[in-house]
Amino acid sequence: QNIGYVEAHHIDWWERDAGPTDLSNGVLLCSFCHHMIHRDGWQIRPGPTEIWFVPPPHIDPAQVPRLGGRAQFELRDVRAA
Repeated sequence: QNIGYVEAHHIDWWERDAGPTDLSNGVLLCSFCHHMIHRDGWQIRPGPTEIWFVPPPHIDPAQVPRLGGRAQFELRDVRAA
């Protein structure tokens, strides 16, 4: 993706959670996903090499984490091979 099409998001929200403003608390998201997270209350859980999106209970009562970002597509490509 072109870096011009992404927005910085605080994993621990700056305003809501008093999350720090540093790189270890940040993730780059496309504008659609960034607004969806704020609008619907999704959570982000970083893993060692991937990002997980956790849906709010009104979308998924079990709140099953969903693999996000480029890793999602790289894993899909590996599984297809």
